[in-house]
Amino acid sequence: MNWFKYPFIRLFIPFALGIWVALSFDLRISVEIGKLLAFLIFLLVLLIVVSVFIKHYKFRWMFGFLLNVYLVLFGFVMVYMSDNKFDDRNIMKIDFTPDYWLARLVECPTEKEKTIKVVLDMIGIHSDSLGFSFVNGKVMAYFEKQDVSTLKYGDVVAFVRVPAQVEPPVNPEQFDYKLYLSRKGITHQVYLNQGTWIPLGYNRSNLIYSFSYRLRDFLLNTMQKLGVSGNEHAVAAAIILGYDDSLPFELRQSYVATGSMHILCVSGLHVGIIFIVFSAMLTFLDKLKQWQYILKQVLLLFLVWFYALLAGMAPSILRSSIMISFVIIGEMINRKGIIMNSIAASAFILLCLNPANLFDIGFLLSYIAVIGIVVMQKPILNMFYFKSKIMNKIWEITSVALAAQIVTTPFSIYYFHQFPLYFWLSNLFMTPLSSVVIMGGMIMLLIFFIPYLNTIIAWLVSKMIFIMNYVVTCIENLPMSIVKGLYIDEFEFMILIIMSLLLMFLMEYKKKKFLFAIIALAVLFGGSQLKRSIMQRHQSGFTVYSIRNHTAIDFVCGNKHLLLADSLVLEEPSLLSFNLENNLVKCGLYRGRIDLRIDLDTEQIDWENDNNFHEEDKKRCDFVLKRSNLISFNESLIALWDGVDLCQEELSYKIPVDYMIVTGKHKANLKSMLYCYDVNYLIIDGSVPFYREEQWIEAAESVDLAYYSVVKNGAYILR
Repeated sequence: MNWFKYPFIRLFIPFALGIWVALSFDLRISVEIGKLLAFLIFLLVLLIVVSVFIKHYKFRWMFGFLLNVYLVLFGFVMVYMSDNKFDDRNIMKIDFTPDYWLARLVECPTEKEKTIKVVLDMIGIHSDSLGFSFVNGKVMAYFEKQDVSTLKYGDVVAFVRVPAQVEPPVNPEQFDYKLYLSRKGITHQVYLNQGTWIPLGYNRSNLIYSFSYRLRDFLLNTMQKLGVSGNEHAVAAAIILGYDDSLPFELRQSYVATGSMHILCVSGLHVGIIFIVFSAMLTFLDKLKQWQYILKQVLLLFLVWFYALLAGMAPSILRSSIMISFVIIGEMINRKGIIMNSIAASAFILLCLNPANLFDIGFLLSYIAVIGIVVMQKPILNMFYFKSKIMNKIWEITSVALAAQIVTTPFSIYYFHQFPLYFWLSNLFMTPLSSVVIMGGMIMLLIFFIPYLNTIIAWLVSKMIFIMNYVVTCIENLPMSIVKGLYIDEFEFMILIIMSLLLMFLMEYKKKKFLFAIIALAVLFGGSQLKRSIMQRHQSGFTVYSIRNHTAIDFVCGNKHLLLADSLVLEEPSLLSFNLENNLVKCGLYRGRIDLRIDLDTEQIDWENDNNFHEEDKKRCDFVLKRSNLISFNESLIALWDGVDLCQEELSYKIPVDYMIVTGKHKANLKSMLYCYDVNYLIIDGSVPFYREEQWIEAAESVDLAYYSVVKNGAYILR
């Protein structure tokens, strides 16, 4: 590879490495930002001196070495500068309780099932004793649905409730919501119901963003007025305007299960259509004077970036907009760029704007998919040739889907633990359909003021989206449409990424050494998977999950497990998915649903794979015995405290239990419990209210009984 053709790739690698080190290891330094910048300037001057005065071939490595060191430190400093936690005025540095807080809405409110979610940018705090002080930082606010219909982007509000720091995950392998928000600059959250906040009747908004949001809302309402409604309106809003807040959960999952979710993300396809349509409309400027041709390119640049702003500035749309901007600027100066260099340049720019993008899954998937298509699509396409033009076109579309899926599969498995088997089939239908919908939708919005014609176009767009949704649903209902429960650790993830890179080199250079390296890594990957499989066959233990106001206890033995939980947990898929699913996947126990489970409220057993239980064996399986409130598991006796006062005085013989799990709102009557049971360890689960939890802890400490609170300390895990 001639690296001189790809300068931005050479710049991007050390720069991204510096960002990765800073974010991965959460490095904190106490050096003032001025001193850091001064040191960077010193390195820059040193680079210039080396490049000007040291030109001997023998010392050529010095410039490259210093440049790489500079870029690594530059990446580190960018993370440091973007992290406002070091600012003395940050919300995390407040050590007293103000009377009220001032903040402004930095985005449009998003309606959820029970609340209105919005990000607040802190302005200041006020207390009677200290007066007003400016503060910075971001807070995730959840407003009660009453009286918030008038709130809009830029509005300034005052509230009295103290924001709390976002809690870290309390269950094993649970999604780290705190880290996710932290990388967006959000460190606190607050719930604001009626009476805890007031609007101040003042708006501090960016004029460009404000205009963009108002125009987007106008276009969304216009589509509804033209007859695009229901699921069709939700998909149209996502695929045309990048607004997916109204997309139903079930429909979203259908697109995910078929590998078509990228279609609902505004990306290169949309920007390309914008470029092609308006370039064709401005063709008359090509044949005139040079300044008019430049005017056309400037107009195209403006339209591309205006659409990016309208679509929410997501990483995928920014990547496409930057890349096509390079193309337009190249046309203006009669220079053609190299696409891989343009990809690296756009990534470099986006990381300069927000270093946390490096860990944004949307950013990663967007770039990885494009790189895969650029490098691998043509070699895959050349593998087969058909005499039929239709078959060749089908294979061309399929080759694009294959190229993108091959390189994104490691990320799909590592982050989402699933793989869509029929991605090639869905893309075969969805790619042409979505292109027509995007084109038709843009025409619909451009001619919304023309009577009759606008209604006809809107009807056609609505029907095309209906067909898209129908195709997605049909493919989702095919057998094994999505394989769930896949798991790879960080080591295996890196192996798959290296294999993908080697596969790219193999298809590009066709060298045997790349093939041998892929085979060696495949053997190493298989060995790692085999080792985990053997360990999973011998695993044993139980977990008391930390789910506020709920009970969930999971017993594991080898490749089987039994979940004891209350009815609300078992009937709410989102609770199971958020709190348990990732841990079950890691342990090799998740197969699309929980096979064996007991409802603690009704004592009914549900085993998907066996409906032939005898009545006397309803509460029995081969590794757990349950009778009433007693559970025998792995030579341990576990009791569930039901709050019943069995004894008023101490028994001469007590039931010895290894673990007593306290559930529900029962009174903290530890004395009565110890009359009946000889308790070795007390576990207070998430269904116990806060005030009862404190009573249990106080009672346990008074008799020197070992205890564990899953709400305060996270899930209790015994292996």
